Amino acid sequence: METDNGAQKNKISVGQIIPNNELNNNPIFPAEIKEEILNSPYYLLIFISREDVVKISCFPTKNNNIKKILIKLKEFSPDLVKGISNVLNDLNLSKEILHTTGLCYEMERCFYETYLIGDIIDSGELTVDGLKDKFMAVANVMDVRVESVPSL
Repeated sequence: METDNGAQKNKISVGQIIPNNELNNNPIFPAEIKEEILNSPYYLLIFISREDVVKISCFPTKNNNIKKILIKLKEFSPDLVKGISNVLNDLNLSKEILHTTGLCYEMERCFYETYLIGDIIDSGELTVDGLKDKFMAVANVMDVRVESVPSL
């Protein structure tokens, strides 16, 4: 059985969407940062936790329908990243990407994830199963999960 720590290592980050008023009313965000980014109705917060550090990234967005695609890999390679990029381009998702990253915890536990606007998936123009099938066709992709990012 996997421990909580092991379960944490099966993902790179955790996402959360907050509306403009939540960010504006939150004292943790410095005033000068709020002044720079308060033009959007929503913000995607991405929390990346590693050992004793949590990195928080904030992405202003006009849309609160954000999906996270988590791809488990056999290993990282330039060809694999190119294959994933080709799938994103072929499915017209490249222009919808807010954030993307990849990480290997051990040689056999590598992940690639991307956060993107999910409208094309929810519209029915592209199904989750169709999306998974395209990524699974890339060499060394072992599993694909598509998750909706929760909103406050």
